[in-house]
Amino acid sequence: MNRQKILLDPVLPTEEETIAIKLLDKTLSLKIENDDSETLKVNVVQIGGEEITLPESLYQLLCQAAHLMAAGRAVSLVPIEPDMTVEEAAILLNVSQAFLMKLLAEGAIKYVKVGSERRIFLGDLMAYKKQRTVKRREILRELAEFSQEEELNESRVYS
Repeated sequence: MNRQKILLDPVLPTEEETIAIKLLDKTLSLKIENDDSETLKVNVVQIGGEEITLPESLYQLLCQAAHLMAAGRAVSLVPIEPDMTVEEAAILLNVSQAFLMKLLAEGAIKYVKVGSERRIFLGDLMAYKKQRTVKRREILRELAEFSQEEELNESRVYS
C-alpha cells in the first residue's frame, strides 16, 4: 500500500479556504451543539460514490482543526507516543511534575515503572483528564445553582 507522507508542518489556510472552512466548522459544530452523537454521522464520499463514516476520534480532530483554521490560525498535527514520561504527561495535563507525581502516588492515574522511570499510558491519562473535566463541570453547575438560590434568597430578604 502506498502511504502518503505525513506533514507535520503547520498548515495556514488561504483567505478563500478560510471561507469554506468556516462553513465546514459551522456544519461540524451542529453535531456537538445538538449532542447527537448517536444519530448524526459524518460521512466522506469516495470518488466511486462509496461512503465511509468518519470514526468519532477523527471527527473530533477534524472539528478542532476546522475551528482553529476558521479563526485564521495555522494547525499542525503532532503525533504522541502511546506511553509517555512524567514530564510529557504533566505538559499534556498542564500541571506541574510534582502535582502529577502526587496523583500517581494516590493512584489517580495508572502508570508502570520502567527501570527507575514512570511511564504513563496515553489512554489512562486521557481518561483522567476526561474525568477531571466532568468533575469540574459538575462543581461549576452546583456553584451556579447555589449562586442562583442565594440571589433568590437575597431578593426575598430585601423585598
